[in-house]
Amino acid sequence: MVNVLVIYGSPRAKSDSAALARALLEQRPADAAVKEYNAYRMNARPCLGCGGCDRQVGCVQRDLDGFYRDFEAADYVVFASPVYNGGFPAPLKAILDRFQCYYALRFAHRVKPPIEKHRRAALVLTGGCEAEGGEQMTAALRQQCTVLNAELTAVVTVTGTDKRALSQADFAEAREAGAVLFREEGEKENA
Repeated sequence: MVNVLVIYGSPRAKSDSAALARALLEQRPADAAVKEYNAYRMNARPCLGCGGCDRQVGCVQRDLDGFYRDFEAADYVVFASPVYNGGFPAPLKAILDRFQCYYALRFAHRVKPPIEKHRRAALVLTGGCEAEGGEQMTAALRQQCTVLNAELTAVVTVTGTDKRALSQADFAEAREAGAVLFREEGEKENA
């Protein structure tokens, strides 16, 4: 069995980013166990920049312990989020900032990789207007993946959703990204 972790960054359960993430997940392996988190419901405290994770292993704040366990166990991670003012919404950004404990594990404690299990990741972004921050968000997450022992293998960015509903082409793009994300390693080399 493989583990898929989905992190939703929208305050709305029926958001466009969640709908596209569900389309992407249609491509998951039949034996996949899916664990879902919504950043708004998690109420993750922001990183304090206290340096505690430099002195001890793990974050000194205990509110994300269960999430960290699920994140570390995941074979695949899907981040699904709207674009807010060119970036991730604050609750999702708080979770991303709290990955600082893995940076500390890697650089202060010299554990390489800080997460033993390699995983593949996907990013699903939706933006209300045409000019959004998707490129910067993708670049930031791709950089984080280098420390998180992850490879960002699929990105879906759909813009203009303030003026239109999601189209069949948008859902097809998400399914295609799912096929890329969940493709077996051997298939990747032969594709």
